[in-house]
Amino acid sequence: MNRAGRSTSKNGKSPRSEQPNPFRFGWRYVQQIGRNGAKKWVQVPLTLDDVLHPQEGDHIPDNSQQARDCNYLYGVLKWQLAGNPHAVVFTDCLINWGVRGLRNHSPDISVFDGVADPQRDWTTFAVAREGARPILVIEIVSPDAHDWQARDNDVVTKVREYYRARVPLYVIVDQERVGGPRQIIGYRRGTRKYVTIPLEEQGRLLLEPVRLRMGLREQRVVCWDADTGEEIPDFSAMAEARAAEAQARQEAEAALAAALARIRELEARGRNGA
Repeated sequence: MNRAGRSTSKNGKSPRSEQPNPFRFGWRYVQQIGRNGAKKWVQVPLTLDDVLHPQEGDHIPDNSQQARDCNYLYGVLKWQLAGNPHAVVFTDCLINWGVRGLRNHSPDISVFDGVADPQRDWTTFAVAREGARPILVIEIVSPDAHDWQARDNDVVTKVREYYRARVPLYVIVDQERVGGPRQIIGYRRGTRKYVTIPLEEQGRLLLEPVRLRMGLREQRVVCWDADTGEEIPDFSAMAEARAAEAQARQEAEAALAAALARIRELEARGRNGA
């Protein structure tokens, strides 16, 4: 007997479900040695544990919503912390916490203070070696249609592990299913575990260490200055708009110059023909 709602093929058997893309979590290249002793690089898919604790050189794709929010938050935090000469903001930078037994993470957004030379470039940021202290970590949940455990990396496992890493404020932009509603969850580090931070009016979360409020508008992350209440704009979008305006202005000036040159050419021909 077939269950109600399950489609069947002509022979009465259920069709094989579509297999998910094995590389949907990302990939890395691994060197292997063939039977003839020749070395070659082979692309292998990442597992959820690899995504939780990535290595240098791993390729972990973002969806457009996740990338947009990360770019926005990175710009906002860089702007907000511009007056602090020892603060750094990372997006998808590998973090070595310097905690025994705790492997590296690559948070969507991480903020640190006490960095002697914040202008350096890092492939892996070693917190203890740099003498830095974590201020804030933000993760943007990207649920997987084929594996509900993908979300657990951010909302379950990292809650425990970021606490061990002594992150004082952990914020999650959560989404339980693909295309579903989003919510903001904030955790403040307590004496034994994280404590949930209640949202303020209009569903906003106070990010006290960086003096920002964070909320959602039409499923997009938005931030406000906690002292002035002013909304922080999307600096990357502003830069793109300015670039588009500059290009349009250049094209208009070029078209005007071409038109004037044509007019002068016609006037010269008229004079020569008179």
